[in-house]
Amino acid sequence: MSKPVQFNCSLPIQPINKAEKEFYQDLLYKMRIIGYYENSTSLHFAKTCIPTDEIKTKATLKLSMVDEEDEVDLDDLILLELLDWFKCDFFKWVDSIKCDSCNMATQNEGMLPPTINEKEWDAQQVEGYFCSKCSKHFRFPRYNNPQKLLDTREGRCGEWANAFTLLCLALGYEARLISDWTDHAWTEVYSNSKKCWLHCDPCENVCDKPLLYEAGWKKKLTYIIAFSKYEVQDVTWRYTSDFESVLKRRNYCREEFVLGCISAIQKRLEQPLKREVLNKIYERRARELACFFSPAQPENESYSGRTSGSLAWRIARSESGFASTQSAYVFKLIPEEIEQRHFHVQYCSASDKYIRANTSINIEGWMSCTFSHRNIFRKVENDWKMVYLALTEGSKEGNISWKFDFQGHGLVISKIKMNLMSKTFDCGNVRWLLFPNPYKESLVHLTAGIHPIEITELAGTTGFTLTAELIAGDKWQNAQIFRQSLDSTTIFPFEVEIRFEEHKENLN
Repeated sequence: MSKPVQFNCSLPIQPINKAEKEFYQDLLYKMRIIGYYENSTSLHFAKTCIPTDEIKTKATLKLSMVDEEDEVDLDDLILLELLDWFKCDFFKWVDSIKCDSCNMATQNEGMLPPTINEKEWDAQQVEGYFCSKCSKHFRFPRYNNPQKLLDTREGRCGEWANAFTLLCLALGYEARLISDWTDHAWTEVYSNSKKCWLHCDPCENVCDKPLLYEAGWKKKLTYIIAFSKYEVQDVTWRYTSDFESVLKRRNYCREEFVLGCISAIQKRLEQPLKREVLNKIYERRARELACFFSPAQPENESYSGRTSGSLAWRIARSESGFASTQSAYVFKLIPEEIEQRHFHVQYCSASDKYIRANTSINIEGWMSCTFSHRNIFRKVENDWKMVYLALTEGSKEGNISWKFDFQGHGLVISKIKMNLMSKTFDCGNVRWLLFPNPYKESLVHLTAGIHPIEITELAGTTGFTLTAELIAGDKWQNAQIFRQSLDSTTIFPFEVEIRFEEHKENLN
């Protein structure tokens, strides 16, 4: 088993707040992960996982069909085949754990402390899940040791990038791990034929499309850092066509502090390197910087939204690319709510109106306050005098989301209460999910049938996205939310009430 590698260096500029201290610690932790890639046992095990002969055969066949003037060699095509095999045959995406007895989706129970064995494989976090049908508990350790990930073969984008980077190194490629501070990760591989670093996203099976996240996923990028045993580089510019706008969003740390951190780590990495290795690094870096002055533009390429993960998960992260289904409304605090440290919104499907309690704000129409919706409509049954939101006729599944963003006021969430009324028939199902903002992998499954629901997992955060997933079963009417009689206009089957407290930021 490869052991964690400690990485330390002295900073020329000291952090002045908690955010800068956390940024520096994140850099050091990524360097610790890079240390695993140097372990000979891990590299050997990685190589045994790859069907090398099959991949090379496919790549060689494709090379015979490539025009001679194209700047591509066998290694480039092997890389493409490796990406495809990794995505389609090797690694599995995990949204939530399914019960190994009944195969039903389990409910998130929050974070658990890692066991001794899980710590040995560098699991810093463990997600807990519970199957209410079978009364069984499950653990999902978030391993950071890539050798272990090649054994479990499952995870989300962090695990995918970590494992894929090790596989690339095992095949002899020069590869580096890329960390996006807006919560994604991928790999860059150096192409000798193109003389540049190629963006490789194993979650999406995509190569050399660096504007995918900005143009396709609509991400508001901030910091994107590349990590390898030789260097740490800020490569944000490669992934945007509008670096000036990105700079305006980079307010987490002082720019001079970011530069100081990277320079200090780089200096530490370069100390044991031979002159010929340093010259190669400097030459590549100069070529990279030259590209900075002619940024790529997205006009001539097609980009799509994210494909990895469930649709609700992608929508919560604003990465689905489904502009036609998104109304993109976001609940924000108004002055009287800030003063009272209290937010309370209600929706009545009978009147089809949102009401902000203790304010004069009333908004007509169920769609008007949703962040996104897909295959959902408001059904009025005049004969039964009932009304509800349901799947559009003929749809098998759909979802609806509301987003709450309370940043910028010095307040954090203290308590949350919700009323989320749903009704199912036969094989229909409604699942409620909470995604913290900014979304950091873990989500909260809300238990249906409890009113009001009290949520404690989001204390200390500044927002969240609430999503309902509707599954039809045999008929589209079998999954309904906010069902009530047409004459009950003073009853609210949807309520979100939040109490706030002052955010106290301390730098230890």
